[in-house]
Amino acid sequence: MEIEAGELKQKIDRDDEVYILDVRTPQEYRAWKISYNKYKDPPLIPIDQLLSSTQVAVKDIPKDKEIITVCSHGNRSMMAARVLSQFGYDVKSLKGGMAQWNNIYDIAMMPDSENLSATIWQVRRVSKGCMGYVVGSNNDKNAVVIDPTCAIEDSFMKVAKDNRLNITKVIDTHMHADHVSGATKLAKLTGADLYVSSLEGYEVGDDNNGLNIHQIKNNDNIAISNGIELHAIHVPGHTKGSMSFKLNLEGGNSSYLFTGDTLFIDGVGRPDLRDKAEEYAKNLYDSYHNRILKDFPDDTIVLPTHFNSGVIALEHGKPIYDTLGTIKKRLKLLSESKDEFVKHLVGAISARPSNYKTIIEINKNMIPCDQIEMGDLEAGPNSCALKA
Repeated sequence: MEIEAGELKQKIDRDDEVYILDVRTPQEYRAWKISYNKYKDPPLIPIDQLLSSTQVAVKDIPKDKEIITVCSHGNRSMMAARVLSQFGYDVKSLKGGMAQWNNIYDIAMMPDSENLSATIWQVRRVSKGCMGYVVGSNNDKNAVVIDPTCAIEDSFMKVAKDNRLNITKVIDTHMHADHVSGATKLAKLTGADLYVSSLEGYEVGDDNNGLNIHQIKNNDNIAISNGIELHAIHVPGHTKGSMSFKLNLEGGNSSYLFTGDTLFIDGVGRPDLRDKAEEYAKNLYDSYHNRILKDFPDDTIVLPTHFNSGVIALEHGKPIYDTLGTIKKRLKLLSESKDEFVKHLVGAISARPSNYKTIIEINKNMIPCDQIEMGDLEAGPNSCALKA
């Protein structure tokens, strides 16, 4: 009577007729829910309501579809599945609930990038709203991974295996606060060099568990292959040492900018997670107006590290990106004065990510994520962006 999270994703990808029923509380549902392909707002019937007045509660649930019940960890959804099965429904409970859905990934290739000297794959953590990237040379098959999350086997390593890539470099754009980085784990597994910002305060020691760690600064270049490199741009504001990376290709025909958590397609990086909201908001304004908006044309393709899973329903195989010009039109605060921008941003600060201080400490000490008891440490949606 259970279904694995990966099997549910496959059903959705195939466009099988399923009916996803969330049985958590309205508060849990509003904070975080399945939002994938056509299932942006699955129906909600809290388990208490389902148990107390079953016949009334189930009247709108279709009998001609497979029902998938969902809760946080699979307990309440199993109760709901048993009740519904007694009423003749074909029903399964999502095993592990949202905690397991949190580890589901979808992979999309950037359109036309395979026609360049490097191909770009966007690796998306469906429920968390995290995105990382694999940039692979189409010649010697060397690749760099940007902002990997922890479950690397069915995501970043899958891209490398399916496309016969050799991961030689791993990069974190900044010290993440809403999820545990997979960079150290991936570097150890592949033997790749690991690149982090020299301005973030990482605890880099003499041994580093055998890792070859490079601390990068503004204007450094990271070579991927002959004629392919990433150019580092220091963009403080979300964090002190945040970096964005411009992809430089031989012939100069690239317009890709990996912005980390500095700029999203529908929002900006929040400035308050180091308890210096006003100072960091000022830095963020300067990063936009003295670096990104000043140095890059409107047709630059912005590739961020997050999307808002509560607003954007991820579509299977379809990458999330936009041009800098379109984002400028969408985000009106980018045209505000510095004082207006800071006031706007500080006033828009919302609830911080759960366990963010613990996550920052783990990432600061570069602890491989497979050595961490994750549990509900990362539960919840992306909270590093402010909708502007």
